Amino acid sequence: MEKGQLSGNRLLYLAGLTLLFVLAFSYIFNEKLDMNGDNCTYYVLSTSIAEGHGYADITNAAHNPSNVFPPGYPLLMSVIRFFTDSFFPQKVLNGLFLLGSALLLFLFVERRGVSRPLAFVASAAVLVNYQVLHFATMMMSETSFLFTSVLACWFLYRADESERPFWREPFFYLAIVTAAFNYHIRTQGIALITAILCYLLLTKRWKETLAFAGGFVVCLLPWMLRNKLQGLEQSRYIDMIASSNHWRPEEGTLDLGGIIGRFFETFQMLLTKAIPNSILPYMDVNYDTATTAGEWIVAILLFGLIGIGMWRLGRYKWLFMAYTVATFGVISLFSTPSGNRCTTPLLPFLEVSLLIGLWVAISWALKRFTPIKGFSPWLLLLVIAGFAYPQLETLHRMNKMPYPPNYQNFFTIAKEVRKRLPANTVVCSRKPELFYMYSKTAVTMYSWTEDQAQLIRDMVEAKVDYVVLEQLGFSSTPRYLFPAIENNPELFPVMIHLKNPDTYLLRFEREKAQAKFGNKQ
Repeated sequence: MEKGQLSGNRLLYLAGLTLLFVLAFSYIFNEKLDMNGDNCTYYVLSTSIAEGHGYADITNAAHNPSNVFPPGYPLLMSVIRFFTDSFFPQKVLNGLFLLGSALLLFLFVERRGVSRPLAFVASAAVLVNYQVLHFATMMMSETSFLFTSVLACWFLYRADESERPFWREPFFYLAIVTAAFNYHIRTQGIALITAILCYLLLTKRWKETLAFAGGFVVCLLPWMLRNKLQGLEQSRYIDMIASSNHWRPEEGTLDLGGIIGRFFETFQMLLTKAIPNSILPYMDVNYDTATTAGEWIVAILLFGLIGIGMWRLGRYKWLFMAYTVATFGVISLFSTPSGNRCTTPLLPFLEVSLLIGLWVAISWALKRFTPIKGFSPWLLLLVIAGFAYPQLETLHRMNKMPYPPNYQNFFTIAKEVRKRLPANTVVCSRKPELFYMYSKTAVTMYSWTEDQAQLIRDMVEAKVDYVVLEQLGFSSTPRYLFPAIENNPELFPVMIHLKNPDTYLLRFEREKAQAKFGNKQ
């Protein structure tokens, strides 16, 4: 009877988290296509899988095999894409990944001795985090990556609880497969693999460590062999490590000293700016200035509380701590870590730990310095609600706004291209994946080079028919494309001109360009 009561109580908490998710997610839901190219790339790759083209870039006429992103998230998307081309269910799927992550985190921490009210409050904080919710309503890989990270930890926990030897425990193999799939969603998943191996080593399970590492390597082989057979190069993330700035390739690469210096600079930024800004999003953080003494104080206090919270998880403190440090290390190797964006899948682990640590610290202080002997976790829920609501209101207003004029013009030209021109037309444009979503034509990017002749020769080589000159706000267009057009106007006659802001569809006179510039000697 008592066990049934406990099970019933657990179901009530899970139902409460589900209700909170439905309210928060529906309130901030964004039906529009996000204005970054990556979410379009994921959609295009999933479409390629669903339509039987394999893992290929169908934005170009050749349908070339691709490895621009790992295949995990497009594979998940392709299940829905097989039935519909709508963005809506893809975004709902990402929301469900977030809900699943919060529910599993609740179950994980409450089974590690954390009271159910506190586990509920900590998991609820995840569901109303501005940054996590923001990415949950995009067609991006963050929430599927988060879910598989939590799921791998859950399977590992279930394997640990079993009395059977690990080689006879199905949950151990599920942990390996899930962690490997997590890596195939985002290469950043190597941090989770590292964390699990560290956890197994620190708990002195040598055979499990070797088995997990070996199983992960086996799971890597199909993707690696596929890329080798297709003649594809190594991951672009390897090149990013040595790149001075991959948005400006002409700046060259860094030597070992430069890479190490950038590593510690980025690590400090994550510690003192990105994580405090993400967990406490009401804090104003300037990523372009040096870290202040106040930011260091906040970071030390914040990570102190997070550390206390992780310590309450028993031996799994090593898993959470190793995952945090490994994630920081992986992100710090990137040449452009995009502020706090890459920290998104780590935030729920830190948020849950922070709430547990905060409750422990407040409870200790009250017992030590006041007559009060207990502190209710529900009071923390009121604090969370007070801080979260203004952020959710901001996100709600932002997601209900129409596209800005520069993107409206960009999409209008894409729609006109689809109506007026054949599907095999090749268009050169910034954000080619975004343009493809509305044009459904072959799209290519201009070369990022200040050599105007080479840029035009590359257009000839790519058999470009039309060029879009836009004002989306990216520096590469005025830096590379516009000077080539301005200095060679006879090669780019205007076909469509939209105003406020000026946006052009230009026909590319390919034969004239070939005659003028020929081939590079």
